[in-house]
Order: sequence, then C-alpha cells, then structure tokens
Amino acid sequence: MGDGRRLKEIIDARPDMTVRKLARSCGISPQTIYSVIKKDGNLRFDFALRMANELDINVKEICSAVPFDDKDSDNDFIPGIPDRLNDAFDKDRIKRYLVNRMFPLMQLFGKFNMPDVDNLLTSFYQLDDSARKEVIDLIQVKLKYNKDPKRAEEVKNIKGM
Repeated sequence: MGDGRRLKEIIDARPDMTVRKLARSCGISPQTIYSVIKKDGNLRFDFALRMANELDINVKEICSAVPFDDKDSDNDFIPGIPDRLNDAFDKDRIKRYLVNRMFPLMQLFGKFNMPDVDNLLTSFYQLDDSARKEVIDLIQVKLKYNKDPKRAEEVKNIKGM
C-alpha cells in the first residue's frame, strides 16, 4: 500500500474531512492530493507533515519518506544540539513555543501565507553562506526604506521585545 491509498483511508474515516478541505487548510493544491491518491504515489515529506498536523496524526502514518527512523528518541529530534542540552528540550516546550510564537504570526499574516513562509525558509536554508548573507543584507535594506510601522509594532509585541 502506498502513501496515497493510506491517505485516502484516513480522509474517508473522518466524516468532517474531504480532500478539498484538507488541501485548503494545508495550502496544498487539491489536484496534488488527488494525484497522489489516484496513483497511490508517495507524498513529499513537507506536504505530509502539513497534512499530518491538520489531521492530528503521526506523519509516519501517511508518508513513507520520513527522514527519521525508529531509532530516534524524543531527545534526538533536534539535530546539532549537544547531548547535554538535548534534555532541556521536550515536545511540550516546543509545542508551547509554536503556540506562543507561530500562532500569533499566523493570525497576523494569515494561515494561508504560512506555506509560503515555509517554502522561503527551506529555500533560504539551501543557499550557500554568501547567498544567505546577500539575502539578509537585502532584507535589511528593504526594512530601512519599506518598513510598515504598524506591522513592526505588532511583531514587536509578539516577540515580547
């Protein structure tokens, strides 16, 4: 069974969920989801993650391309942090952070803009160091001349500055 068939089973098991409703809430084209279901194809991990969050299920239930294996413990889910610090992070803290920081941003800029933000961050991460510096410099120049004071104040309140 591929990802598409499993996704279809999960959607069908929920009377309040349709492919179109899921697509709208995740910022994914309905045609993309229909195509995965029809071909019983594999889901991209980033799409599967958005859908799993919306469906309130583990991403492994609908995605065979999960980059984490079963050996990962709850303490290993934040890469690059020394083991002595990994214990300081737990899922509840991260969930609180997301609720306290991301939810206000979603309210401020719109839930449907978050996939664009996700794609921009992913693209930014893929750039080399000099290109990332150029992007940051460009943003700083744009902020110098095109800053919206009202939005800046709203973001400042969210960040608690």
